[in-house]
Order: sequence, then C-alpha cells, then structure tokens
Amino acid sequence: MSAELPTDEDRLARVALTRVLEPGDEVGGRWLREAGAAEVLRRLGSEEKRLSGVTARRWEGLRARAAGACPEEDLEVAASVGARFVCPGDAEWPLSLDDLGDARPVGLWVRGRPSLRMWAVRSVAVVGARACTQYGAHMAADLGAGLAERGWVVVSGGAYGVTAPRTAKRSERVGPPWPCWPAGWTGPTPAGTPS
Repeated sequence: MSAELPTDEDRLARVALTRVLEPGDEVGGRWLREAGAAEVLRRLGSEEKRLSGVTARRWEGLRARAAGACPEEDLEVAASVGARFVCPGDAEWPLSLDDLGDARPVGLWVRGRPSLRMWAVRSVAVVGARACTQYGAHMAADLGAGLAERGWVVVSGGAYGVTAPRTAKRSERVGPPWPCWPAGWTGPTPAGTPS
C-alpha cells in the first residue's frame, strides 16, 4: 500500500486529515485508498454530495473539523519542536502499518532523529490497565526494561497505569523509549498524565 511517494499536496492533505479522521477509521481509510487524501479533503470542503459510508450528521461533523484544520501551521509548529510528519510512501513509513489496511494511520507525527521504519522493525508495546495495581505497574516497568536490555524499542502510550511514563523511563535507562501519544507529538494524554 505504501509504494508511491506522497506528493506535497497529498502530504498537506494528510496533515489536515489528522485533525478530521479518528485513528482506525476504516471508512475514512477507504476514502483515502479510493480517492486520495487531496480529493477527500477537497470533498470535505465542498458542497458536493457526501462520500459514501457515513450519515449526513457524521459528514457535517467531519466537514466542520476540516474547516478548522490548518495543516501549514501544524507543520510549522511541529518543525519548531523538532517534529515531522511521516505518511505512507515515505522512506521511514513502517511498512507493518500497511497490514492494517483501511484502518492504517493517515500519518504519524514523529519527534527525534532515528528512522521510524528502523525503530518499528524491532519494537514491542507494553500495554495494560490504566487502573493497575502497584505490582502491575512494577512488573510492566521490569518487562519494558528487560526488553530494552535485549535491544527492543519499547512503545508506550504514556497514559496512566501500565503505560505510564515511569515504564518508559525505566526502559530508557537501557534503550530508547518510543512514546505513542494519541493526541500527536504535543504530549501525553490524558491531560493529567505526569510526564
């Protein structure tokens, strides 16, 4: 699915669509596959008939989100903090994400120098309950550290509980942590999560 290099227009549209489509949205993913990101964004901004697979109410909600997207500004702010946008077709796009089909991400916000594709080759997520016991959090931190010692990149959502920052920090002592934040590169979620 990631064979073609993205055009500047496609990349900019994908940046905007990260503000519009929810992660894992298979209907939106089908639109991207069938029409391309630039056409999907154009249709969301026009008065043309809605794309298939959504109700009129959902379409209007997506159109409202699209109207508020400022992809150029998002790219400028990202660059100012050392982040970049990686999308399907880029050299560092993790090809394993293509296995998700229409549910694959629109794109990924990445911060740091290492190649995302290389990091994804040997990565593992340590996940679990937000309301875990202290023992559960301790075991998750030990597991993450043990995997990092063996050369694995430990992926963490950085939220409360098992994926809390302490799990990533413990792993960081022996290998690089890879936080994956649902809200993008600006920081961990939910908002009250300690960093």
